Amino acid sequence: MTDIYSPSDETIEQAKITAYPTPHKTDGPELSKEEKIETIAGHFKAIMETLGLDINDSSLARTPYRVAKMYVNEIFSGLDATTFPKISFIKDEFQHDAHSNIVFLKVNFNSFCEHHFVPMNGVAYIAYLPNGKLIGLSKIPRLVRFFSKRPQVQERLTAQIADSLVTLLGTENVAVSLSAQHFCVIARGVENENSRAITNVLRGGFDSDVDLRREFFEAINRKFMGESF
Repeated sequence: MTDIYSPSDETIEQAKITAYPTPHKTDGPELSKEEKIETIAGHFKAIMETLGLDINDSSLARTPYRVAKMYVNEIFSGLDATTFPKISFIKDEFQHDAHSNIVFLKVNFNSFCEHHFVPMNGVAYIAYLPNGKLIGLSKIPRLVRFFSKRPQVQERLTAQIADSLVTLLGTENVAVSLSAQHFCVIARGVENENSRAITNVLRGGFDSDVDLRREFFEAINRKFMGESF
């Protein structure tokens, strides 16, 4: 029977924050979810009225509440540290040579640009070399979701995912590549529908070993249904 175990509480706390924390205010009381929803709904109602919308129209009347609830419970839920996923490992019993047991994952994600508060959607390509343990495959998508469900910049999101995995896995041998479309480019400004931004964070052997780095990027193009960036 395969033993399943979890990281220490200290490791989890560091993995939540990473070396690239999302900017948080440090003053003022911590609001409950209900208080946040009520406050945001009031402010969003004022925004709608300022834009000249009829807040009494049946189609718009509950929009402030819907938006506030969506912000708190869904698209910005990653701001709540208690939503960090439960992490578990199993012992890696399949270790061979350095390159034979690379773990690759492809994870779709949805986030929000913190500059304009509009979506950025894309794909995260993740690889790591196990250091005696394997993380549950469902845990990495949940980890990506945790860091993406908040106002973000793509560079920080990439670094947070990589840094959290380094902490949890106990190895520097982690690679993360994000390819995303930003609606602040698609829906405003230059309105370029075909643009994508690519960000990479390569740690350990993925940074120093040319062959390992090449294998990671070739896997992105070959193993994942031939899809490129």
